[in-house]
Amino acid sequence: MRLKITFMNACMLVKFSSAPKLQILFCKLTLILFFCFFPLSFISLSFGEHAPEIASYKIEVKLDTENKKLLGNEILIFRNISNKKIDTLFLHLYPNAFQSDTTIFMKESLYPDRIKKKEKYRGYVEIKKIKVNSGYDLTKEKIIDETIMKLPLQKPLTPGKTISLEVEFMVKLPQVLARMGYSGNTFVIGQWFPKMAVLEEDGGWNAHPYHANAEFFADFGTYDVSITVPLEYVVGASGYLQEERMNQDSTKTLVYRAEDVHDFAWVADPDYLIAERAVDEVELVFLYQSENKKKVERIMDAAEFALKYYGSVFGEYHYSRFVMADANVGFGGGAMEYPTFITISPSKLFTEKIKLDEMIIFHEIAHQWWYGMVASNEFEEAWLDEGFAVYSQRKALEERFGKTGNLVDLWGIEIGDQDLAKFGYLLDPQSDIPVKNSWEFQDYLSYRANVYYKASLFLETLENLLGQEKMKKLLREYFLRYKFKHPKTEDFIQLVAEIGGDDLDPFFFQFLFETGICDYQVASVKSTPLKKENEQQIYQSEVLLKRSGEAKIPVEVLIELEDGKRIEKIWDGKRRWYRIELETKSRIESVMVDPENKIVLDIDVNNNSLTTKSQDSVIFKLCSQYLFLMQTFIQWITSF
Repeated sequence: MRLKITFMNACMLVKFSSAPKLQILFCKLTLILFFCFFPLSFISLSFGEHAPEIASYKIEVKLDTENKKLLGNEILIFRNISNKKIDTLFLHLYPNAFQSDTTIFMKESLYPDRIKKKEKYRGYVEIKKIKVNSGYDLTKEKIIDETIMKLPLQKPLTPGKTISLEVEFMVKLPQVLARMGYSGNTFVIGQWFPKMAVLEEDGGWNAHPYHANAEFFADFGTYDVSITVPLEYVVGASGYLQEERMNQDSTKTLVYRAEDVHDFAWVADPDYLIAERAVDEVELVFLYQSENKKKVERIMDAAEFALKYYGSVFGEYHYSRFVMADANVGFGGGAMEYPTFITISPSKLFTEKIKLDEMIIFHEIAHQWWYGMVASNEFEEAWLDEGFAVYSQRKALEERFGKTGNLVDLWGIEIGDQDLAKFGYLLDPQSDIPVKNSWEFQDYLSYRANVYYKASLFLETLENLLGQEKMKKLLREYFLRYKFKHPKTEDFIQLVAEIGGDDLDPFFFQFLFETGICDYQVASVKSTPLKKENEQQIYQSEVLLKRSGEAKIPVEVLIELEDGKRIEKIWDGKRRWYRIELETKSRIESVMVDPENKIVLDIDVNNNSLTTKSQDSVIFKLCSQYLFLMQTFIQWITSF
């Protein structure tokens, strides 16, 4: 756009020139300069702004609403970016996760009994034909192992070369389960087409089966997708609508194009209503059900805020369109992220005192940065997406609604996103480390506790150690440096070392690669009369601090005296206990470790302070129990 405006301005200068010969000469010079330098500028811009074309798709798909099927043809163009010859291709067939109750996905999930009892919950993909480069037929050569398909090649694919696969397929859609299927007339179509696995630089394939805990990992490319649906259906999808054609069989075909993405998903429903809004240069679209009409403005406001906030803090949103679809299709439908597109399930709570809808929207839109553009490997290092998304949602909630009470501000009780994260982390803080294969966690509870909540608290603690400005610089640089590049944990750690300066390796090791908890406490406080100096009573004061957890981190200590004096100390936190002895002119009134709550990974803040003055313990306990019940409620309604 900027280049076009510059060229038009040059033409305007020519137009207003009064000398015809000068006008002609200026035009010639302008054209020479334009055609000489524009390609170089364009190549430089493209290199920095566009994703590498590795796996691109041209798909034609028809939705059979009566039989709950997708009938599809795709042309997949894949480039060998490794340094080795490839004699076998690996593709994901995600719908096969729902073909029986014995698949890896179903055995790990909550759904197998449903499939046993009712056929409607079954789904699968059938590969009808595969050709290579419009010639050699590989249909009979394919090897399918549930959700993975291997294709032995007749001729190896050498480094840097591309191959074209023509695939004819049919997907039987289940009644909605985990991001795919139908409920009534609503169709949610995610992870639906035969999709190329990721080829690593060393020639190995990152091709894991579809696990219940794991999400996805794919290479970037361009998607040209033609979707045929009944005339009355409204469609929302990744990318940009290029064309809409009316067909003679009472159907219509919508043609979408999505560039610089690694996935494509869509929804269809005859009852969708459409809300649209311009957010700077982004077209914001919300497809919603009539029952949620009263929430449209609130949801659009939240999405607008998130797009602007994340764009200003992390880096510019790469695309010019963003679509949200109301996919309130029952158990398993839920909220999910895809490039330029998310599904959400608006809550039934219409009070603005509970910000559940905002939290979900902030979370899913945060994925547009960490999943959509940075695109780390969610099979193996999900914390780089989910942990970052939870941390980002918290920062957005705090920016929009304040540090406290940004989730619940009801009946005198305030609950913030940090409270929810701590509660979620405490559900299972020690079964697993955050950095591991998603399917290797003990269970979903541990996966959620460590990948989502512990990881987000880790990032918040890192922010408190580095300072807000350094953390902003770190996340912005991380996004800009690794946009479209699939970074790993080690890349993030190295960048922290560059920007942070301090040796934070022990910090990373303890909280990402060990299961130890952090818990510092004030064990005892006492002040006893020691002597008098000039009729001033001097006290021998003593504070005993303890480290109950395995994690070791420097901790600040604040000692407040009865005369108002404040004494600040720092304990390196390495030993199991630490005694502070000092002579004071007044008794100790209270002691706090981590008074500013910088170490948000500390699992028990109730023992972080001790006062010598009595408290109304009954009221304190009742409030604590009430807060616990509210947190439990929030945790429960956000777990689906």
